[in-house]
Amino acid sequence: MRPFPGTHLYGSRRAFNFRLSHARLIIENTFGILTSQWRMYRGVIGVSPSNVDACVKATCILHNLIRRTTRPTTRPGPGPSAGPSANREAAGLQRVHRAGSNNATREALRVREAYVSYFCNEGAVGWQPGV
Repeated sequence: MRPFPGTHLYGSRRAFNFRLSHARLIIENTFGILTSQWRMYRGVIGVSPSNVDACVKATCILHNLIRRTTRPTTRPGPGPSAGPSANREAAGLQRVHRAGSNNATREALRVREAYVSYFCNEGAVGWQPGV
């Protein structure tokens, strides 16, 4: 989902961009944690697209189970003895090039407006800007 363009946005659009940015940050951090623990995320996920949701849910559940049942330990960070792949980025992240005019479809715009309405009405929280 794309944020609204521009820097001078009014309340509801500004709140939507803020909430979207916050959600993206949480997802990126989550997949960073999963990538550090599960090898399947370090490259292209080798399962059919219909099974990806189940794999992500399973690794999240296993991660939470492991955190609850084991004592905290310190893991060594990447260093000289960590090997050549320690500083390598995830191979599954590939650059996406522009396709066509890169305009959003009417359905995508309708979904974005529905989220704007939700975030500024029943889904509003006190800490978001524009409320």
